[in-house]
Amino acid sequence: MKKLFLYSVGAFIFLSGCSTTDYARDEHEETALQELERAVRSAEKGDAAGIISHTGIAKKHLIEENKEHPYTHPFISVYGQFPKAEHDIEMFEEMDKAIGEAKKGNLAKAGEAARRASMHLQQRARSK
Repeated sequence: MKKLFLYSVGAFIFLSGCSTTDYARDEHEETALQELERAVRSAEKGDAAGIISHTGIAKKHLIEENKEHPYTHPFISVYGQFPKAEHDIEMFEEMDKAIGEAKKGNLAKAGEAARRASMHLQQRARSK
């Protein structure tokens, strides 16, 4: 009886620990998605500093998520074999484009790049 109780407690602790790591991952993704949406709105308002700021914050959250839950990149990539990695690469490239275009003053291109980064983030979340 005592062993059954200990095994039950152990299973409960394991399962609750698993759910909190998924929650933390979802929290980083959700925050990054919100920041990218704010960057798109900043582009619509003509606020270059807002685009740079919000995109940078989104990038920091996604880097933190990748540190907490890393995945490996293959040496030779076959298209479609690792969809999460592909969306991740595209997403970071689009965020860099958004920041670069905002610094140049091309707010329409910066907003479009932030929107594409947001789209890649949503697709990455679905491809897990």
